[in-house]
Amino acid sequence: MRRVTWAAATTCAAVAGVAMGCGGGSGPAAPPARLKLGYTPTSSATQQTLETRFRAGVSADAMSAAHKAITARPHPAGSSGTADVVAFLRKTLGDAGLDVQTHEYHVLLASPRKVEIAMTAPQPRALSVTEPALPEDPTSSHPELGGGYVMYSASGTASGQVVYVNYGLPADYAELASMGVSLKGRIALARYGRSHRAVKTHTAEQAGARALILYSDPADDGETKGPAWPAGYFRGPQMLQRGNAKYSWFWHGDALTPGVGATADASRIAVATAPTLPKIPVVVVSASEAQHVMAAMGGPDAPARFRGGLQAPYKAGPGPAAVRLTVDMDQRVRPIYDVVATLKGTSTPERTVLFGTHHDAWTFGGVDPGTGATALLEVARGLGQLAKGGWRPARAIAFAFWDAEEPGLVGSTEYAEDQRARLQEQLVLYVNIDMYMKGRFDPGGVPSLAAFVADVAKDVPQDGATVYERWKTSEAARQNADAATFEPAIKPLGSGADFVPFQDHLAVPTMAIEFIGDNGYAYGTYHSNYDSRAYVEKVADPGFTQGVLMSQVLGTIALRMGQADVLPYRYSAYVAALDTAIDAAAGWATQAGMTADLAPLRAAAGAAGATARALEDDIATGLQSGRLTRERATTLNDRLARLEQTLADDDGAPDTKWYRHVFYGWNIYSLYDGQPFPGLVEAFRLKDAARVTRELGRIQRALDRMQRELLAARQDARTGL
Repeated sequence: MRRVTWAAATTCAAVAGVAMGCGGGSGPAAPPARLKLGYTPTSSATQQTLETRFRAGVSADAMSAAHKAITARPHPAGSSGTADVVAFLRKTLGDAGLDVQTHEYHVLLASPRKVEIAMTAPQPRALSVTEPALPEDPTSSHPELGGGYVMYSASGTASGQVVYVNYGLPADYAELASMGVSLKGRIALARYGRSHRAVKTHTAEQAGARALILYSDPADDGETKGPAWPAGYFRGPQMLQRGNAKYSWFWHGDALTPGVGATADASRIAVATAPTLPKIPVVVVSASEAQHVMAAMGGPDAPARFRGGLQAPYKAGPGPAAVRLTVDMDQRVRPIYDVVATLKGTSTPERTVLFGTHHDAWTFGGVDPGTGATALLEVARGLGQLAKGGWRPARAIAFAFWDAEEPGLVGSTEYAEDQRARLQEQLVLYVNIDMYMKGRFDPGGVPSLAAFVADVAKDVPQDGATVYERWKTSEAARQNADAATFEPAIKPLGSGADFVPFQDHLAVPTMAIEFIGDNGYAYGTYHSNYDSRAYVEKVADPGFTQGVLMSQVLGTIALRMGQADVLPYRYSAYVAALDTAIDAAAGWATQAGMTADLAPLRAAAGAAGATARALEDDIATGLQSGRLTRERATTLNDRLARLEQTLADDDGAPDTKWYRHVFYGWNIYSLYDGQPFPGLVEAFRLKDAARVTRELGRIQRALDRMQRELLAARQDARTGL
């Protein structure tokens, strides 16, 4: 498509500092103007012009150039490659006219000195932990690439017979136990999927395994599902999946500084006592290497649900396949660098809309996080160009590029912990972007942002329709629903990306925006040497056309939230989410053989919902009349932005106190899914009556706090001060 350059766009006539009226336009026509959520009729019309002009200036060429620089060499956290990326980010953001700051933290990282594995029975055979170079993927022969490893694996040597444990979930171990198969003193072989590798490691450790071998089964993300890279989307048989195995259900971020920023002078716990660090060695191999092990397995047939796509009979073991493995990790405290760039606001400059992605990668980070980082850089460039033409946002808009996300959301967590008081006072919204691919729109976030996401999506053109219409169609098809009446919903956020410290620890309004491909987030080259620019150019986003759309969505979110007269939260959406969660809690109690009085929670949720709906009516009336302008809604906006924090407290169980949000958390047994009432579901799982009572009290107090703040917000909306 033809694109108007920023230079041309910003020299046209301007109204209220917004370039407009150039003629000739570019890209698809904008949808008809609508009254935007949180705006008066007058400000909505001005906002339409601003957003349309921004979207017209997004450049695929600029994105391609930025992506090429970011993915030029491997850059895992703590490496010299990361230093190059940080320098590029600082220069690029500074050239865009933003105020750039670098935040240094000192955190525990690990890199491999040696990782070896070999079969010792029934026949000796060395197993590879490296990936071959592919002619079709030019950077796969880069001299800085190394073999596969799992960060935070314990160092040591282990040997023994192998037991195949499927996905390594508690139910898998229970089924093996029913077959008389024990892990005690043996080596667990688990396939990726269904849970985080840390869960697989911990479960093996608890079962008495001496070590864990991880592999990617072709049935989950390989050739069983479709053509493998370099021929197509999926994982090839010789590809590895790196990752971290930190037990982050205790806390995210640095393993040695829980709850506080890992500054140079921070107090640290001892490595030996850190509960987030595994105690057994972990090795990762490819499907082709795992097949050698599986082909040598004996014992009973594995249960039907354990079977995947390896070309060998799936046996449970133990043995006769046996292995010996050695892991030697260089684990020590190293510096990391977060880059945060801000476009300062005018009317309320201390209030901030913060976007975040990460800049570290296991290898090149072509997709993860190269696409997300590129899209965010393009938004920063575009808004910077608007600012150079005379426009400034009402609220500050900031862009964070976190370091050490791959080792377990370290850079974002340390920043959030270090800046907690300021962020809880000033943050209006945190938006996370990890990556994107050609595919379906997949937003997530807290319920109060659902209407806002839909409102933005209705204004961004996509393929002759809008992002909202495409989202609605794809989700209706996925859920076998009637597209004519279906309303898409944002998903709850659990874990796996840098939104976690903002949602679960700070409890500020949080969302994540992605476009995902055919296999969800398990795209073929994920965490391998082949997550490269070549994969992006050929598979993930040829021509960066999807990146243009991603940047247009993100930029519209930034402009919409940065300029709104009244912040577009709709807390009435929590009612449906709370009702569903309370129904689920009743089921948890039944499954645990326990009783729980949930009636007070239902009553409190109903009362808060009624107040929230009345508040939204008051806001709509004030906006339509033009009475609730941004200048008259300062107190109301601050209260709306901090309402999410009423759902968090510091009264959680000692082992999960970092997770302060009462309503949202992480279901560790479902990969990255969100878990409502995380403390309560854990109390039922443990069948701990005292903990159930405590968690019910926490939820009740949170709902009472929310109701009080909603009532106060109604008063603010009526007075308009």
